[in-house]
Amino acid sequence: MAIYHLRLKVISRALGRAAKPGGATRRSAIAAAAYRSGERLYDDSQGRWFQFDKPDVIHTEILAPAGAPAWVFDRQTLWNLVERAEKRMDAQLAREVEITLPRELSREEQITLVRGFVREHFVAKGMIADVGIHCPDAADGQEQPHAHVMLTLRPLDPEGPFGFSARKERDWNEREDVAHAVAEARKRFNDTGLPEDKDALDAAEATRNVNVWRREWAAHANRALAEAGSTARIDHRTLEAQGIFRLPLPNLGLARHIEKAYDYLKDRVTQWVAVKKRAALHAEAEHLKQRDPAKLADFVLRLGEMAESFAAQFRQPEPTRNQEVDYER
Repeated sequence: MAIYHLRLKVISRALGRAAKPGGATRRSAIAAAAYRSGERLYDDSQGRWFQFDKPDVIHTEILAPAGAPAWVFDRQTLWNLVERAEKRMDAQLAREVEITLPRELSREEQITLVRGFVREHFVAKGMIADVGIHCPDAADGQEQPHAHVMLTLRPLDPEGPFGFSARKERDWNEREDVAHAVAEARKRFNDTGLPEDKDALDAAEATRNVNVWRREWAAHANRALAEAGSTARIDHRTLEAQGIFRLPLPNLGLARHIEKAYDYLKDRVTQWVAVKKRAALHAEAEHLKQRDPAKLADFVLRLGEMAESFAAQFRQPEPTRNQEVDYER
């Protein structure tokens, strides 16, 4: 079943730690790009390489406006120049759009879908888009194809510092008139609580970038599904708006890996305890060997009895010839 998921977030230095000589590294656009592309990238400002084990990366590409210089298509150069264009310690470096791709589409259809959506709604406005498509295993054992799209926050400008405009394009966050209309509609509804003012607020909210992109992703995906001959569809609306009355499923994120991590840690802890116990027994045996050989013999005998007792707890008794065994208990 096709799943709707689109999430926006900002990659910011404020979410990392300030760089210190010989100490912790701050969050960077280069590290983010290395993780999403699966490539090994060098961060000029921090003087270090970033590389992550990402075998689930199945496709990467950089999309840019017409006439963009050749350097924007080199991932390492692009994001190092983005870093150099930002001076503040808490600077916003990039916007990321994370979208789940329909399983019902082929790999090529998924790539074409992402490419068309990104070109129409981001690149056409002047943004550079660094696309990485991942396909890890989902909790149900099937594929979980999804795309990470890193977007620049400054327009290209050959006269600007490091190839970007000296000013960020604020409309890419939200147009000023839209933000003002939403604020006014929200204030009015908070004051009155009237249904008509709630409808006016919903209409204003629908014009915000995030809601336009969410709605348009559903439209793009559903067109692709229809062209592929699939009857599956996705819906960007809330469950309430769809007339579905159930609690939404939680976004597990990393929590979906907890069970595997728990099993792994349990095995490792068990091994660690066994090694520690064995080392303690060897140390005690060595001590007795040097100090009291008679006690050493008694110690070894007790170990044998303990092992036999432990094994007996897991040994099933042999049924006698006349004894019936209930195998369904």
